[in-house]
Amino acid sequence: MRNLTTLRWIRPNRLTAAAGFTTVAVIAFSATFLLAQYSALPDLLPVRFARSGFPNGWQFKTLPRVLMPVFVQAALALTLGAIGALLLSRSHGTHDEAATDVQAASAAAECVALMALIWVAFQAYAAIALAGMWQRQRGGLGGWYSVVEILGVALTIGVAVRGHLRLGRPACRPFVAEHWRFGQLYRNPGDPALFVPTRTGGRWTLNFGRPVAVVLMALILGVGIVAPTAVLVLLLR
Repeated sequence: MRNLTTLRWIRPNRLTAAAGFTTVAVIAFSATFLLAQYSALPDLLPVRFARSGFPNGWQFKTLPRVLMPVFVQAALALTLGAIGALLLSRSHGTHDEAATDVQAASAAAECVALMALIWVAFQAYAAIALAGMWQRQRGGLGGWYSVVEILGVALTIGVAVRGHLRLGRPACRPFVAEHWRFGQLYRNPGDPALFVPTRTGGRWTLNFGRPVAVVLMALILGVGIVAPTAVLVLLLR
């Protein structure tokens, strides 16, 4: 109960909040667009195509199948949103907006929110491209699909670089032996910060004395390992 009753949250900055609201709006747009297109789509959706571009495999039109891009958007938003919320959590202590760990958490959450918006927006374009492909009954998502995908990658790299610069290089703290495990693993349940400087300073690490750090690492591993595996399984079905 102590962790629940003492949990506090760092207020997201304006850009993070704007990215979150825009992400929700883009998902709503995608769902509305696909639902509006549903009746105009053929009863058999082409899902495989010969080299000539003509379909050689079909699936029956169903609402879940047509709304698959929206489900992908929701999964991205929920997963990355959960990561952002964990980054903004602070177990207890005075909320000093000038504190280095608060600024680092805000910068990291902003980075995650912007990345979520980028790829949710990409899925919105994919929804439009899919609807067009199904109606044309010909293979290909259009010439702009690759351009938009490359733009998404470029924007993601730009956001990551910007986030890294905003995080900065923290100064090292006074060394307390009992707060460090195996030389580099910081564990101090009494420290409200999630982000702490490494033992020698210059980089950030997590405070594993807070259970939220373990949950955060599990989510990141899930996004990086489990999600691509699940997508590969669906593609090979």
